[in-house]
Amino acid sequence: MAEMPSLDPESRNYISCPHCTIQIPADVAACPYCRQQVTGGASGKPKDIRNLLVPPERFPMLRKYYREHGKWVKVVAPSVLAVLLLWVAFEFLTRVRIVVPPDNNFLIEAKSERKDGGIVLLNGGLTNRGEDIPDLSLRSIGVTAEFLYRDGKTENRRVFPKSPFRGEGALLQGETGTFEILVPKGVKSVTLRGEIVNLGEDRAFVPSALGIRRLPARRRR
Repeated sequence: MAEMPSLDPESRNYISCPHCTIQIPADVAACPYCRQQVTGGASGKPKDIRNLLVPPERFPMLRKYYREHGKWVKVVAPSVLAVLLLWVAFEFLTRVRIVVPPDNNFLIEAKSERKDGGIVLLNGGLTNRGEDIPDLSLRSIGVTAEFLYRDGKTENRRVFPKSPFRGEGALLQGETGTFEILVPKGVKSVTLRGEIVNLGEDRAFVPSALGIRRLPARRRR
């Protein structure tokens, strides 16, 4: 009687044979007990994947092109890939991040557009969800842009959104005004905030009851 194959559980992995359900090594192509082929079994030798990099025989034109121009492809492909990676890294490092803090009174939406010469232009809109700010008022709605440079310096600029039906900074509740902001070079991020600006601040007004004082007329000689 033939001896049964010995098992070595310490150095090999085992699976159940789909035919006789006996534990067999996972790296055999046929079950040593029932002599049936095991699906997914391997001969134990690692596969050489280098043949997968060569076009198969059923593509003769591709194999011919690979033999004639394969060395140039091997040289040009890494260069093109390196240029592509540099371009992606440059776009990632030079892009401007837009930050809009949440606000219950003003809804700000903006997107950046890169122009020639590396100039970045922000096109945005502000929707007034608070009180009405009409025309001919001492108050106006403004957008403050805080620029954060890569060296840590900050700078503030203010623009006034304009509605097609009103002047700059005048928006009723529910109306939207558009604005444009030119971003200086070297800016890392831009923070946009909406605010109500008091146009009459630090101004002195003469009451109408006092009238206007006139200088005395000169006498004729």
